[in-house]
Amino acid sequence: MARTAFLLACDQETIYPSPEADEGITLKALAVDEENIPLLWLCLFGPEQLYQAEMVEAEGEDGEEIVTQLTAPLARVEDAIARLEKTVPRLEAAYPGRGSLSNHRDLLIQVLRASGLPYVTIDAADISDVFETDEDFADLLAVCLDYLNGVDHDGLDEPSELLSTLCDLPEDGRFLPIPELHSSPDTTEADLITLCRLLGTEAEVPLPWEPVEN
Repeated sequence: MARTAFLLACDQETIYPSPEADEGITLKALAVDEENIPLLWLCLFGPEQLYQAEMVEAEGEDGEEIVTQLTAPLARVEDAIARLEKTVPRLEAAYPGRGSLSNHRDLLIQVLRASGLPYVTIDAADISDVFETDEDFADLLAVCLDYLNGVDHDGLDEPSELLSTLCDLPEDGRFLPIPELHSSPDTTEADLITLCRLLGTEAEVPLPWEPVEN
């Protein structure tokens, strides 16, 4: 079974929100991806917005609860939208020659505002399971968010290599504006996969970057 990540909007200030754990919560899954955390989702957050929570995973053989520590980013939607102005140029710089992400940014903003909810977070519990510990995942996530927010760590010569540890873009995929992507005869499979790696695909709500079904 594929590991999934979700971009979530909710009305409570919490990470890994769920109707079972958070009484009365309003929650929307805005987008989903498999085996990756889309790069423009990361652009919504800063390293100071990473939080940790303990989750009861299961009961052990002795009946005791197994508690797992999980890390996730959380921000107010309007703060996340404002952050995109700074982080999107850094993302473009990590992949020179691929194109502009201004159209993608604007469509993501549209989806966030249309949710009508005040908070945005990423549920990446499945992805974090790939790492030996949550601390390893949290450290990598923090370094990626550092880069996107303007921090250049010593020895970081290829930011795309760093970001690829969380999101693997096809080497020849382009950042095409959405209308061109879905109408041009020159669009490649790599371009379409790149769109998914940037923004994710539909989870619960229609997305303006996906093709309109006739």
